[in-house]
Amino acid sequence: MAASNIKIKLAETATTKSYELSICKLYLHHAWREPSQTHLTILRTSGHQRFGETVANNWTVHDGPDPKASAVVARAQGSHMFCGDRHNSFTLAFEVDWLKGSTLLVMGTSVQDGQWGIVGGTGYFTMAQGYINKGPAKNIDTGSVIELEIYAIFRTSKPMDFVQPPVQPYRDGPKGGPGGQYKNEPKREPHRLERFKLNHGNCIVSFEFSYIDKDGNRQTEGPWGGSRVWKFDEVKLGPNEFVKEVSGTVGQSEGYTVVTSLKFITNVQTYGPYGRENGTPFSLPEKKNGNVVGFFGSSGGLLDYIGVFVRP
Repeated sequence: MAASNIKIKLAETATTKSYELSICKLYLHHAWREPSQTHLTILRTSGHQRFGETVANNWTVHDGPDPKASAVVARAQGSHMFCGDRHNSFTLAFEVDWLKGSTLLVMGTSVQDGQWGIVGGTGYFTMAQGYINKGPAKNIDTGSVIELEIYAIFRTSKPMDFVQPPVQPYRDGPKGGPGGQYKNEPKREPHRLERFKLNHGNCIVSFEFSYIDKDGNRQTEGPWGGSRVWKFDEVKLGPNEFVKEVSGTVGQSEGYTVVTSLKFITNVQTYGPYGRENGTPFSLPEKKNGNVVGFFGSSGGLLDYIGVFVRP
């Protein structure tokens, strides 16, 4: 497992010191085609919904997308039962480096869609709480491969001398005009951007977004701007999709200098432009060294200016 794919840093709270775990680019080998060494149906039922059917699993988790060419770093050991949807309950047991002997306790529905919840842990990850995002499944001859992104807060009595100092998101911008009746700031420190929604026509009328804060809670800001209804567009980012750049134009509307258009570039695709590309172009962040995780701005009847929070 590449060292660049795993980051742990000190997460300060008012009452205690906890740690933040973030692991990306792990790949679960869902080898559901039986006979399988890691997937066994132990109670098979009849009926359309397969109610009560139970499967034991010891799925392998790899540091690359090809199970035959990449190393096993953990195993998902437990079971899942059909109860309307699949109910998964398993221990993610790590097997490599300093992680060996530590576990994350995982629960949730479905194998390939949505999220799983992290409800506990052992070893380094005592009292872990968080989630696992699942990327699109890729079908292979033995079943499928699912990309995982793990995020959790945990407490431990073990020494963590190697932990990196916390990386705070920094502000870049704003871009736009000098006006705006309201100065808009996020309620909490943003950690990951999940969705954004725009009301737009000849310019950007209003803007809102949702994000995960540094404590793992979902927050929504906005809408920032006016209430007149033009055209709405909403984008929900994928579990492994990150906004790398926000660009747009600044121009005149109704006698005010405002944000006239916005475009969002992720590691997957480009969204927009929204509004009308009219005026002086801009691009944020100026240094392309991280992910956009949140926004700040100023607004009245329109979106006057906008800036970004960037997490290196």
